[in-house]
Amino acid sequence: MLIVGDHLRWLEAVADHFRTDELSLVVAEDGGEAVGVAHRLRPGFVALDADWLGGSVMQVCRGIRDVCDAHVTMHSSSADENVVVAGLRAGADDVLTGERSSRELAARVRAALRRRTVNEARAETGDIAPQRYTQGRLSIDVRQREVRIDEEPIALTRTQFDILVELAKRRGAVVSRRDLLQAVWGSTSTGNAEQVSVHIGALRRRLGDDPDDPALVLNVRGVGYRLAAPHQPVRTPPCAAAASAVPVPAVAAVQGRG
Repeated sequence: MLIVGDHLRWLEAVADHFRTDELSLVVAEDGGEAVGVAHRLRPGFVALDADWLGGSVMQVCRGIRDVCDAHVTMHSSSADENVVVAGLRAGADDVLTGERSSRELAARVRAALRRRTVNEARAETGDIAPQRYTQGRLSIDVRQREVRIDEEPIALTRTQFDILVELAKRRGAVVSRRDLLQAVWGSTSTGNAEQVSVHIGALRRRLGDDPDDPALVLNVRGVGYRLAAPHQPVRTPPCAAAASAVPVPAVAAVQGRG
């Protein structure tokens, strides 16, 4: 786990929650160091202190996303909705606002790592069926966590990949925002519809799907989202080549009891 910030008491309180866990806690004091550590160690969870990083927090979040597929939680003392939306658009999996709570952060760490452990175990044992989905030019390999369009690899974050798989499971049926929240973030998630919408937007951009006229990830107004039916042609994404140039980062194993 990587924490980026300098609030000593908060960091010590977070560390106290994991003293009996086999979990390594690394602290970075600035954005450049954080991206370097994320690239080198591939942590399973990253906590960003938006107050400490200031205006660079969004850039740092994007930098971490480029080199690491960790679950990223951003914390800001501001309750401004614009901060939450900007954080999610920058690639954060969730954004906490208000007074810092080491207990809440620790609970989120355990939930994120538990979901990762369960998903990886299922993939290893073949307990996710089917292991591959094909939707027009789109193909998804669940076990390898690979996505391709016209055989060109597309780099997705862990959250984007999990959303896409959840949509693919329904084979064209509508998935509500609430169902996506529970499936991807867990039943105890405090997320909302805006969080899902922001990640859907980011997923569309990675897939090269036009947000104003999507051909792959379709919006069902007032309900949720669905993938285009198999017989519907999937347009070749204009940015597929650019997206495929981004390497899909390896994910390091993180030990812990959840």
